Amino acid sequence: MMNRRTFLQTSTVGSAGASSAFAQNAVDRPNFLFVITDQQTHNAMSCAANPWLKTPAMDSLAERGTRFSAAYCTYPVCSPSRGSIFTGRMPHETGVRLNGQAVKQGVTTLGEIFQAAGYETAYGGKWHLPRSFGGVTGFKEVIGGHGLGARMDKPLAEATAQWLRNAPKRPFFYVASFMNPHDVCDWIRRHPGSRQHSDPDRYPPPPGNMAVDPLEPEAVQFHRRAGYDLMSQGIGIASSWRRDDVRHYLHDYYRMVEDVDRCVGQVLQALDDSGLRENTIVAFISDHGEGLGGHLWAQKAAFYEESARIPLILAGPGIRAGHADFLSLASLADLVPTFCDYAGIAPPAGLSGVSLRPALEGKPLGRTFVAGELIYQDSTREGRMIRTARHKYVVFNSGARPEQLFDLESDPGEVLNLAMREEARQELIQHRALLRAWIRQTSDDFQMPVETQG
Repeated sequence: MMNRRTFLQTSTVGSAGASSAFAQNAVDRPNFLFVITDQQTHNAMSCAANPWLKTPAMDSLAERGTRFSAAYCTYPVCSPSRGSIFTGRMPHETGVRLNGQAVKQGVTTLGEIFQAAGYETAYGGKWHLPRSFGGVTGFKEVIGGHGLGARMDKPLAEATAQWLRNAPKRPFFYVASFMNPHDVCDWIRRHPGSRQHSDPDRYPPPPGNMAVDPLEPEAVQFHRRAGYDLMSQGIGIASSWRRDDVRHYLHDYYRMVEDVDRCVGQVLQALDDSGLRENTIVAFISDHGEGLGGHLWAQKAAFYEESARIPLILAGPGIRAGHADFLSLASLADLVPTFCDYAGIAPPAGLSGVSLRPALEGKPLGRTFVAGELIYQDSTREGRMIRTARHKYVVFNSGARPEQLFDLESDPGEVLNLAMREEARQELIQHRALLRAWIRQTSDDFQMPVETQG
């Protein structure tokens, strides 16, 4: 039986192994600028060939760095995803399994790792572990914020720019965590649908996968209709939308992305003005995606591509410039080991994520899948996801029709669930086996339903 280390080197959030020596001299260590948006889906950037918005700041970062096309959050909801971002571990390992929970005692966070290594660590914006603002672990808080990006993001960009222009002499790790395009959640609650639209000719077309699959897992359908929290309420609102309602929502969502892109541009300009760009690794991500009306889903909390797949760009010394990586499977749990690798810091033992440095420098990552987690209301409706090179497998621990299997090469919109089709039986069995092995190796308490034992 493979031990945890061997398994992680050949699979999941598993990898191609450690890539560089951890003996780098302190004076040569790079700075880090870590930019986070909230609820931005993977292709909500013009550099991702989306013609319905313009994101010059994000595009400029992609031009001088590497953009991962197949990057996934570990959990498509804010707090659990952020727990993984700042620890390199899966949500069942961090203890952050629902919004508003803190990372459990004994799990080392990114700020603590870099503080202990002599870095100046500072944080601006949204935290959400457990509170949205304040109580940031391992970082000096530069600026907090407000509930909406419309009020928070510009002050954060200004404070970050000022901080960078007066950056300390020793190496620094600065996080700028913006709120938008998360304001779309508030937008949805204010737009119940079937209303007049001001200028529909300017709206993007509706998604081609807008129809809801009647064979969708019962656990997912529960979330559509339950209305037990603001996320499920938003999806309930979207369920009544017509085509022009979805188009209006897409148009305004993209404007929110453009708003935060301007803030990102202000931060990147300050980095250039400070003269620190050449020795700074810049990472850009979002904590999870947005439903975009695919499957008539809005907001997050779904394993569908729109919610689970996120933008991920890294640029800086040693990183390939102008490269779009369509093959490497990346996870937000990879950020801690990647940052440690470039800083010459030994990462904590037993991380679920792996260093992306091989892929960033033109070498194979050697990974076969990444994993995801999700809970609807409580542990009686809990799911897991495995994303391999071609397929996505989803399973919930209860309810009718608990499994989904999609061939993302032939069906990128995830409209044909292959889980109950005989021609996909072998692929289904293989993905079940991958998940079972991952559950064992990461000491996950998830229980697969009885019908998946075949």
